[in-house]
Amino acid sequence: MTNEKNLHINVSSLGALAKHGIKKATVAIGVFDGVHKGHQLLLKKLVKMAKKDNATPVAMTFYPHPKSVLRPETHPGLLFSPHKKVELLHEYGGKAVVTIPFTKDFAALSPQEFIEECLLAPQVEIAGICVGSNWRFGSEGKGDTRTLKDFAARGHFDFESLEELIIDGETVSSTLIRRAVSSGLLKKAEKLLGRPYSISGEVERGKMIAGSTLSHPTANIKTSCGIIPPNGVYAGWTELEGKKYPTAIAVGVSPTFNYSDSDLPRVEAHLIDFHGDIYGKQIETFFVDYLREERCYAKPEDLKLQINEDVENIKNMLKGKKYE
Repeated sequence: MTNEKNLHINVSSLGALAKHGIKKATVAIGVFDGVHKGHQLLLKKLVKMAKKDNATPVAMTFYPHPKSVLRPETHPGLLFSPHKKVELLHEYGGKAVVTIPFTKDFAALSPQEFIEECLLAPQVEIAGICVGSNWRFGSEGKGDTRTLKDFAARGHFDFESLEELIIDGETVSSTLIRRAVSSGLLKKAEKLLGRPYSISGEVERGKMIAGSTLSHPTANIKTSCGIIPPNGVYAGWTELEGKKYPTAIAVGVSPTFNYSDSDLPRVEAHLIDFHGDIYGKQIETFFVDYLREERCYAKPEDLKLQINEDVENIKNMLKGKKYE
């Protein structure tokens, strides 16, 4: 078993783990977009298997998302950034994360070639493998749990497959969560994720109207990943440099000001009772509750009054709730 100093190891191959002192690993394999409750059960199984085998629990994943390489025209986008996914894989039990670069050439590997390239490394002994029961790998998805079970039997190590998690009669999946978020069903998404849905990104400069005209400065979040909820105002909280702040979140196009470049919705976060310059910093904003629809006001002063009311309502909505 690796020691504490080997926590949060991130590499691109199984063999590279040896450089960090890991010589024996139990591996959970999956795309893990969202690291939802189903994934969390698999990671829990991983930790249990690793403890039994006195091995290091390792999560093996892929980037870019396989669908974005194989069917880019139909891929709906990632729930979270690769960085956030790795962070969550560590949080739920992975002492190390192996991110395999996914390319068309990699996708063309046969199941046996996949095993040889990804799961056989002379420097690192495989003690066990666990995957979801429907996981497929190799060219045209020809590899499955039976393939891995046979591989485990030949190698004399543990293998486990976990059935998909069912919540409220539906199979938990990244696709289901994307649909929930894009439909505004944030409580459903939270139930499937095991935590509130969030958007991460760098704070960029906007039109500077929120602070100067509306007296409620907002952080314009520049996102590269994530599903944007429907336009409207939400209650939530924002994590900034390890601290959490209650937040009024606006998603939309600021119709009161009718910007000509506002065809695409923006995510703006007003950190309540926070004062400071955070341009260029990374933040994560969590959506807790929907407050109201986006509206167009005749005058900025009317919008300012509405925001004052929104902030008070959001404070009351979040009162007593833990930001975890």
